[in-house]
Amino acid sequence: MKDNFARQYIHITGIVQGVGFRPFVYQLALQYALVGWVINDSEGVKIEAQGETENLKQFIINLQQQAPPLSRIDQMTVTLLPLWLAAEKPALFSIEKSQHCDSTTVCVSPDQGLCNACKQDIANPASRYYHYPFTNCTHCGPRYSITRALPYDRATTSMQGFVLCSDCQQAYVNPLDRRYHAQPISCAVCGPWTRFIDYKDNATSDIELTQQAAINQLAKRLQAGAVVAIKGLGGFHLVCDGSNTQAVAKLRHIKHRQQKPLAVMVADIKTAQQWVIGDPIEWQALDSQARPIVLMHKSQSISLNDINAVNIATNVAPNVPYLGVMLPYTPLHYLLFTALADINATAVLVMTSANVSGMPIATDIKQVEQQFLGVIDSVLDHNRPIVHACDDSVVHYAGGKIRTLRMARGYAPYSQFGKKSETITLALGAQQKSTIALALPQQWVLSPYIGDLNNLDTEQRYQQTIVDLQGLYQVTAPQLVCDKHPSYYSTAYAKQLISASQTSLNLLQVQHHHAHILAVMAEHNLTKPVIGFTFDGTGWGDDNSVWGGEVLLASCQTYQRIGHLRCFRLIGGEQAIKEPARLLLAMLLECYELDDIKAMQLGAFSTWSETHFSNLYQLWQSGSRSPYTSSMGRFIDAWACLLGLVDKVNYEGQCGLLLEQAATQDIDHIPLSFQLTADGIIDWQPLLASVLPLIHGISHDQRQTWINSLARSVFMAIAEMIVTIAKQHPHHAVVLGGGVFQNRVLVDHIYQQFSGQSQPLYCGEKLPSNDASIAAGQLWYALHHHRDAAIELQEL
Repeated sequence: MKDNFARQYIHITGIVQGVGFRPFVYQLALQYALVGWVINDSEGVKIEAQGETENLKQFIINLQQQAPPLSRIDQMTVTLLPLWLAAEKPALFSIEKSQHCDSTTVCVSPDQGLCNACKQDIANPASRYYHYPFTNCTHCGPRYSITRALPYDRATTSMQGFVLCSDCQQAYVNPLDRRYHAQPISCAVCGPWTRFIDYKDNATSDIELTQQAAINQLAKRLQAGAVVAIKGLGGFHLVCDGSNTQAVAKLRHIKHRQQKPLAVMVADIKTAQQWVIGDPIEWQALDSQARPIVLMHKSQSISLNDINAVNIATNVAPNVPYLGVMLPYTPLHYLLFTALADINATAVLVMTSANVSGMPIATDIKQVEQQFLGVIDSVLDHNRPIVHACDDSVVHYAGGKIRTLRMARGYAPYSQFGKKSETITLALGAQQKSTIALALPQQWVLSPYIGDLNNLDTEQRYQQTIVDLQGLYQVTAPQLVCDKHPSYYSTAYAKQLISASQTSLNLLQVQHHHAHILAVMAEHNLTKPVIGFTFDGTGWGDDNSVWGGEVLLASCQTYQRIGHLRCFRLIGGEQAIKEPARLLLAMLLECYELDDIKAMQLGAFSTWSETHFSNLYQLWQSGSRSPYTSSMGRFIDAWACLLGLVDKVNYEGQCGLLLEQAATQDIDHIPLSFQLTADGIIDWQPLLASVLPLIHGISHDQRQTWINSLARSVFMAIAEMIVTIAKQHPHHAVVLGGGVFQNRVLVDHIYQQFSGQSQPLYCGEKLPSNDASIAAGQLWYALHHHRDAAIELQEL
């Protein structure tokens, strides 16, 4: 009889806490008549189960095949144990109380959007969750944003202070209930609660409105054209009616964001289809439980027959081809749209992070008041503390895949299992779009987007994220890795940590553009040498110049710079980034005399006086004040300026986005090509030489077509240049890294050029191509630091 029975110990790691994994195990064990127990601890989920051998076999198979939708199994080990003695054998299968271990291998789950079952609950008058704005279950709701420590239990979250009422307690302890051990579980009886705070007429008063009454009042203010703040999962949003031009203008003024596109939230897919178009994969991303902002093509027309159609204000996303759209992801959002519908208000809301541009997103009411008191109308606050700030994620569709532009709510923290770390390592990332990463014994983790490290508030948020991420995993990293740029705050902070440490900390430094390639290698688990194209705005080069258009033969430990964009000067340094006409002048000065440039009478210089020309020429000659750059990002800025698309840069990436807008038009392109020199220089002079003679021969009627053609043509030229260089290294996979590869027109052209070829092509998908992935690249370097760099150099 014993031959037909077995007992096994099962250890599962991955995203297996806070996602309904234990009740899933419990119900599966009941299905197969097993006895034993399941437990959470900081090392994952552990199971001991005994029963008929065939039942136990099917149980293990279904653990993987039927796992809860929000879970992710990274590793499952099964160990055969002796059968329990009769006196020891449990009578049933049970869920045991969570335990803490010395080590932490479990992954933190990202926050998730409201599931369909909970959505039905808040709409059902017979449900005790009817109109309750914090409804959640094991399949949805806050996770990372409320977690203070692992394992993930109510006592280690910001829900600790809310005592469960009897009904919630009954659901919480019932393994057959959808809300079993759903740590944020709550209701209108036990809280949390919303409250409406009125700042109208600059008089702060707390109108005693809570829950649905508070939401209804906020809806009325939005309908009246107010700018309000709403507390969400990972921070506050500034919100206004997206059809009200004056309200949008006021929000822009409050946020100090004059032209950069804003995103909108709409009630449902049907509403979104009024304003944007996209491929099925884009609609799937929009409707996914992660609920990111999806940048989708604006619709060219709105059905005039649709009486419910509402025009979005032109100043929401002016002069760009895309509109950022997201769907409601909390019950509060759904209830707000219901309240708006009840008063026949607009079904589109501008939603942007509640922070003055450059500052970190506000997570409590005091931060909102410090920045916006006296300039916003009201706030919909709630009393569930936000432990970790987390912005909205942003994605788009390029090269046949959904690609992340900002990794935050729904996607972060990002964790990847596989490469084991001999030394716990903290990667400190870059200066812009900062993130941090942590290498643990069995996984590595990348934090959500933090922000640009150019002010004290963001620096403090950055420092706190370092403390929090190490605290979650109960580690203090003995090894740090950072960028080589001497002026980056992240570099300085790495050295500050070493100076302040009472123990010996090891510091590694990685060149910025190598880290871009390494980040893509990390995401796709690449360890063999690659041919990498790393195109971005700026980065510290090994020769002390400003790099950004690099071709690298790269391995995990080293690289060779085998090519780069022809250099030109940044006239006046950082000021040239804001005034792309300076970049255009610098490129022309590499090829022509100043008087010849003046004689061209280019529109980009039409307002310049002789004195201004002379001053910029002297700056160009100065050297120290006008450093050389090989930046592809700056080349694209100059090209946009040449075509008359931009004068002054209002926000990062504006030139590329305006060039992309022009390039999306379905027109013939003008053949352009870079010249590749024998020493690896990507020379842009032939492009300029072929275009300059045409400028004054274009009639007014033909001008827009000409601009669109040249915008499209320059992206095609870049794509063709990449393919030409890659073919010279047919045995290497091709890797694309850096912010320039956020341009979907360029990425589409590159993937079209590589279609049907055997040479593998990789670009960021889950991890952004921009500097937000630099920490992951730094970590990949550290994880392979034991390798012999000299041998890897030979392998290149």
